[in-house]
Amino acid sequence: MTNPVQLSKKELNKVFWRSYQALGCYTYDKQQGISYMRALLPALQKLYPDPEDLKEALIRHNVMFNTTCAFVPFCLGITCAMEEEYANAPEGTFDPQSISSVKIALMGPLAGIGDSFFWGTFRVIGVGVGAPLAVAGNILGPILYFLINFIPSEIVRRVGFKIGYEGGSEFLTRISE
Repeated sequence: MTNPVQLSKKELNKVFWRSYQALGCYTYDKQQGISYMRALLPALQKLYPDPEDLKEALIRHNVMFNTTCAFVPFCLGITCAMEEEYANAPEGTFDPQSISSVKIALMGPLAGIGDSFFWGTFRVIGVGVGAPLAVAGNILGPILYFLINFIPSEIVRRVGFKIGYEGGSEFLTRISE
């Protein structure tokens, strides 16, 4: 067997920073799918130097994907870990369809949780705190509104990506138990 390919911090950082563009190429048929595939590109290029393998991976990820933007890095982290596992697995021992299955399984629940928290809770609290201050002419109003929305989202993004990548597919097994 050849030397195992492992994603470096450089590729993982590129994937993470590209996750902020989850709505950058939103289409009706694939929703965030194209942006998700684009975010994975640095990792896929490292894992699959053979053009045919890279093409197969790009086709695998050029599908519909949609969840709350704050949870996109978590999904990307798990996908990176699973793609790394697949790239290093002996032929026929890892089903690449499981990568797509995990993405599909995470989309709905994370969207429901994320929309409830980020759109239904933090945004409402931010408006409740910030709007009266802003109406009174206090600059602290818009700042508090921004911080109440931004800080939880950033924590979920950064910690989620780390947990997703480090846990990989084992994370899902542990949670289901």
